[in-house]
Amino acid sequence: MTTPHGLDLKTPASHAQQPEYPTMNSLKFSAAFLDELLLYSGQYALFYIIMNLSEDRWNYFSNFGHTVLLAVLLVQSLFLVRKGAHPVWRFMGSLIAPLCYTLIEFEEGLQFALNGAHIFFWLYSLLTGALQAFLIKAVKSAAKAVLEFSISTLNVLAFLFLYYYFELRLDLAPKLAAGTLGLEQYREALEFYRMFSGYPAFLRDPSHVYVLVAGLMLSLSISLSRVKILLLKERIHELFGSYVDKGISDKIIRHHGGVSERRLVCVLFSDIRGFTALSERSSAADITSMLNLYFSEWESVIGRHNGIIDKYIGDAIMVVFGIDDHEHTCEDAVLCAQEMLGRLDDVKGRLSAEGLPLLNDIGVGLHFGSAIVGDVGSATRRNYTVIGDTVNIASRLEGLCKQYNASLILSNAVYEQLPNELRKGFVFLDNAALKGKAERYTIYTPCDSR
Repeated sequence: MTTPHGLDLKTPASHAQQPEYPTMNSLKFSAAFLDELLLYSGQYALFYIIMNLSEDRWNYFSNFGHTVLLAVLLVQSLFLVRKGAHPVWRFMGSLIAPLCYTLIEFEEGLQFALNGAHIFFWLYSLLTGALQAFLIKAVKSAAKAVLEFSISTLNVLAFLFLYYYFELRLDLAPKLAAGTLGLEQYREALEFYRMFSGYPAFLRDPSHVYVLVAGLMLSLSISLSRVKILLLKERIHELFGSYVDKGISDKIIRHHGGVSERRLVCVLFSDIRGFTALSERSSAADITSMLNLYFSEWESVIGRHNGIIDKYIGDAIMVVFGIDDHEHTCEDAVLCAQEMLGRLDDVKGRLSAEGLPLLNDIGVGLHFGSAIVGDVGSATRRNYTVIGDTVNIASRLEGLCKQYNASLILSNAVYEQLPNELRKGFVFLDNAALKGKAERYTIYTPCDSR
């Protein structure tokens, strides 16, 4: 479908939102993989592999189950790097390694299933998977801090558990070799519900006490450090979101920096009529408070209609719809403008109640078309914004509101995208000339504006 101006309204395939990890470069992907393996889901299996390697050396690879565990751990880490941002995949993906290892070793029978290391492997995987899934969904900083502390502590506890398990196994091995302990008794001694009977004897060794206490102290230090880093990131994100629309800040963080792309977007411009005269009659503090209240109202309305605030320009606001591929881009933009215009009397009432300057009417212009979305700026200071002729036309349409005494003007490109029910609320206004444009643009305004 094309507009009267020849604009192709079919979104090119290249405009589709790309998944996060496939767009990573190799360095960032490697860093994410190592984080997954060393800090998140892989620690217990990694400790278990190191334990067996330290005992068996190169004979480790003669054990089929242990070799497969190493391979499956790598596969699990790769899977979680790509899919682990979703809570369900995070939890399910954390169970890949224990499940595969159990299936391979199950031929050893029930005693393998009751082995302390195997049971703790499942407990660790279930707990870390669940905690990390909850962490992804958590909204409050306090909940995130508790979950992050728990995950970090669990990782150190996994090491301490395997340290005790390894010591127990090493203590039983000479007795098994000498024949004073049968294979059945050896396996029973390593079962989860029996293995802690030797814990008092384990604690009589000062070196063991040192490792346990030092490990717990290290756990506390690491966990608190991870929580501080998490809270710092939350604070930075919060401050970032105060100056950049949350939709844009999330996009920048998700893509590890800015990305530039051409998209079909609907751009909304709005400003306050007679603002210059109003600002000259009022104090700076009152004008600032008035604008803060006014823009806060805009923000709440925009958020309900899938828009993203690009920037504030004095008393003007620029909003973009369609950056995240919403299906009803123009419909969202029009409904947003109509809701804000409908709430204007309420905003004036609140300003009056607080003794702040009363704003006059506002004008809103909307245009739909292709624009470049991405990073613009210098090497040290950048702005994630939307640029192109679509932006210029939307701004000029807003400028026509005063000329036509209209509160809302939208271009034919927007009008053609609206459902029939919504179109009925608009009427042809003019074939308007825009500054710097040779062609004339068909514009519409709400029926009640005529």
